[in-house]
Amino acid sequence: MSTREIMSDSENVEQAPNEHELSTEADLARAYEGDDDDDEDAEPITAQKVLEILETAWTNEMFAPELLQHQSDMLELMMSQVAHMEEQMKDLDKNDFRYVVHQMELERIRYIMASYLRCRLQKIEAFTQYIINQDATYDAADKRLSPEEAKYAQEFATNVDEYFSKVATRYMPNQQRGEAEQRIVAPNLMSHVFLKANVAVSGVIVGVDDEEVDLTPGSQHIIPYQLVADLIQKNQAKLI
Repeated sequence: MSTREIMSDSENVEQAPNEHELSTEADLARAYEGDDDDDEDAEPITAQKVLEILETAWTNEMFAPELLQHQSDMLELMMSQVAHMEEQMKDLDKNDFRYVVHQMELERIRYIMASYLRCRLQKIEAFTQYIINQDATYDAADKRLSPEEAKYAQEFATNVDEYFSKVATRYMPNQQRGEAEQRIVAPNLMSHVFLKANVAVSGVIVGVDDEEVDLTPGSQHIIPYQLVADLIQKNQAKLI
C-alpha cells in the first residue's frame, strides 16, 4: 500500500470536514512551490502534499553541507494532522488491519520529522556562529533559522563562549585570545553532492573552468554544492 493510499484512507476514516484544507494561500507561499507565483486561485494544500514537502526538505537537509531554510509551517501542519489522525484512530479496533497500517505510517512520519529536526540541530551546534552571522544578513522571509532555532543558537553560542572563556581563552596571551575568538567554523560549501533535477535548467556551471551543462527533468549529477545551492532553494532540483 502506497503512502498516498494510506493518507487517503486515513482521511476517509477520520471524516474531518476540512481534511484536505490544511493550509491557506499564505502557507502555500512558504512551501517553496512557485516562488514568485501570486495566483489567488491556488488550491489548498493537502496532507499528502505537506508530507511530500517534508520528505524533500528532510533529504535535502541531510545531504546539504549548510543549513537550509526552515520548514516550521509544514512541520506544524503535519503535527496537527498526525494528532488528528491519532485521535480518530482511537475508535478503531487495534486488531483491525487498517489500524496497524495507519500506526506504521504515523511512526514513519514521526521518524521523518524527528530526523529532520535532529539534523538541523546538529548543523546549528557544529556551525553556530557562522549560521547566526549568515542569518542576520537575510530578509525576514528568507531566514534559515526558525524563531525557536534562533533562540537556541544564541543560547548555545553564549554557553560555549562562557565555557571556553573559563577553561581556556582567559589563560591565553591577548593576541592568541583574539585570534581564537575570531575563528568561526564554516561548512564546506564546495563539497560534492548528488543532485536530481526536478525541472529543465539550462546553463548550469559545474566546474571551476565555467563548464556548463543543461539539466533535464530526472537527470542525476555529482556537482559541488555551492554551484547548485540556488537550485535547491528554488526547488528546481533536490539532493539524493
